[in-house]
Amino acid sequence: MQRLNRKALQQLPASIAQPDYHLDASAAGIVHLGIGAFHRAHQAVFTDALLNLHGGDWRIIGVSLRSDTVYDQLAAQDGLYSVLSRDAEQQELRVIGSVAQVLRAHRELDAVIDAIAAPAIHIITLTITEKGYCQTDDGSLDLANPDISHDLANPDQPRTAVGVLALGLQRRFERGGQAITVISCDNLAENGRVMAAVLRDYVQRCFPGLLDWLAEHVAFPCSMVDRIVPAISEGQRMAQCEQLGFDDASAIATEPFMQWIIEDDFHSDRPGWEEVGVQMVADIRPYERMKLQLLNASHSAIAYLGLLANKETVDQVMATPWLGDYIARLMADELLPALQVPRGFDVAAYAQQLQQRFSNPYLQHRCAQIAMDGSEKIRQRWLPRLQTAQPSPLLVKALAAWCAVVLLSGHELHDPRADELLQWRASDAGLSTRVQQVLALAGINSSSCPGISELLAMVMDDMNCLAAQGVQVMLTGKQVRQ
Repeated sequence: MQRLNRKALQQLPASIAQPDYHLDASAAGIVHLGIGAFHRAHQAVFTDALLNLHGGDWRIIGVSLRSDTVYDQLAAQDGLYSVLSRDAEQQELRVIGSVAQVLRAHRELDAVIDAIAAPAIHIITLTITEKGYCQTDDGSLDLANPDISHDLANPDQPRTAVGVLALGLQRRFERGGQAITVISCDNLAENGRVMAAVLRDYVQRCFPGLLDWLAEHVAFPCSMVDRIVPAISEGQRMAQCEQLGFDDASAIATEPFMQWIIEDDFHSDRPGWEEVGVQMVADIRPYERMKLQLLNASHSAIAYLGLLANKETVDQVMATPWLGDYIARLMADELLPALQVPRGFDVAAYAQQLQQRFSNPYLQHRCAQIAMDGSEKIRQRWLPRLQTAQPSPLLVKALAAWCAVVLLSGHELHDPRADELLQWRASDAGLSTRVQQVLALAGINSSSCPGISELLAMVMDDMNCLAAQGVQVMLTGKQVRQ
């Protein structure tokens, strides 16, 4: 099958939407660090929609920090790829043209740094996952991180997004210092402020002469992003290629819903994203707390309980009555009451919408994918609720499930602290000691949780029940008939 590319656009079926702007006439105005599937299904789609309205110089130079995969996919396709959005009620297949170029930082570092420094670039966006910010529990730069140690010793050859961004901004400063805006698009509370803090810490050590310019000419608005983007299976990809009539190595399948909320704090020109549904707000915090501590908190609970219950995908979890009921109760009884929601926002309807989205059978979102990087995600998604005075026995059951996945199961761990977690899986120490240690690796300790003794006792009760009687009895308290 012929690869999707510019020539193929003329041969696509009429039912497939495609760029309604001249690709060559639209220059790049955005550099994106971390061009994975989520960016291509989210920020790049919003930008493509805006270009369809007005054209303009807002195409994206995508940067892959360590892998050749996306470059290999898109370079042969002139940057084009397809996005299928589907649920039980609607379906759309469209080709996205907003990605102008993909660069590989590990192979083409100088080109990446030049792109960040170019006057035509006004916006830098990032999707680098929670661990990509290289921060400690107190929010400072993690000097013990081996990649940060490398970058501090070799600031002209950085490996991390923080190091690449700092070097690019240093070159921009040296070439005239046009103002720019950096937008974090990861699931971190106050993500822009997190990036600003670790970047300043890094710059102070490597490029101290940049600090004053950084403070005056670079904005770091926080943003909240939402779209469920599972890793596509080869079967799904081939089915999508059949619809296109062309081979798309970078095909993405996702849900129709997508949301992007950005603090309206820019030091540079920006796209008119609000024309295509992006919300510009004065304060992101109520929105991001709502998402992190409702959607993302529930998603992680689904992942670990799903793994223990031998459910492969999120929709399978939601379709299992005792699991779906637990998620509904977790939202209604513990997560919703702890939220401070934006004025006028119908949070109950939002929770109901989330359950419908989780139940979408077309997404095939694997529990194992969501379960990755648990030690980072838990401190963002669950710890704020566990720190409150309100009891949280349902959320503790999810925490016990994570501990069981780490310590008592044979599941492979994809986690920045995997080596330490696996040491405790193999340890001869008592279970209580091992649980306490893995909780500490997720930021749950006496400093972050004043009631750590009571929490540990609850986790142990749930883990003992789980080990003796299984995950269903742990969640429901009811004996399962054989």
